[in-house]
Amino acid sequence: MQPKIETLSAYVEMDRFIEEHIDVERFLSCCAQCPSFGRTWACPPYAFDPMDIWRSYSGILLYAKKITVPDELCSAVFEKKELTRVMMELVDPVKRELMEELYSMERSSAGSLALSAGGCELCGECARGRGLPCAKPQLMRYSVESLGGNVIKCVTEILKESVLWAENGRLPEHFILLGALLQK
Repeated sequence: MQPKIETLSAYVEMDRFIEEHIDVERFLSCCAQCPSFGRTWACPPYAFDPMDIWRSYSGILLYAKKITVPDELCSAVFEKKELTRVMMELVDPVKRELMEELYSMERSSAGSLALSAGGCELCGECARGRGLPCAKPQLMRYSVESLGGNVIKCVTEILKESVLWAENGRLPEHFILLGALLQK
């Protein structure tokens, strides 16, 4: 029952990306509803303007993993806790692999910056909640959405994939994990 994993990617010039896929005010207000808001260094509020990051780069390589869920799991109905556990078992190893690939791309592309697929999970409990600096600044990366990027639009309009959600105790047919590489 192994999921099928596909890599998806597309490059977009930054001016176009900012115009069509960035809405800092909207997505930071969404972030404010999340339990991680202000609790991890990878999450807002920030002491900087996210637009300064976007404007520092000439382009963005959207880099994603599509995880196709095995039919046997799609047809099953799960209790809430079990559904979460199964989703994490499918998604977490792929997220780690995605980040390793993005770190590697970042190292081989001078001046680039990787963006993570979702929130930071490097430390379990982030030092920010205790008023301390990031314990792993060399690995911590912001996500596209935490900087004001519209991930759903990126996936549907640029990568031409559908975004699906778990509903009524059932897994979706696939998950999309979207990271990125900002390039000079």
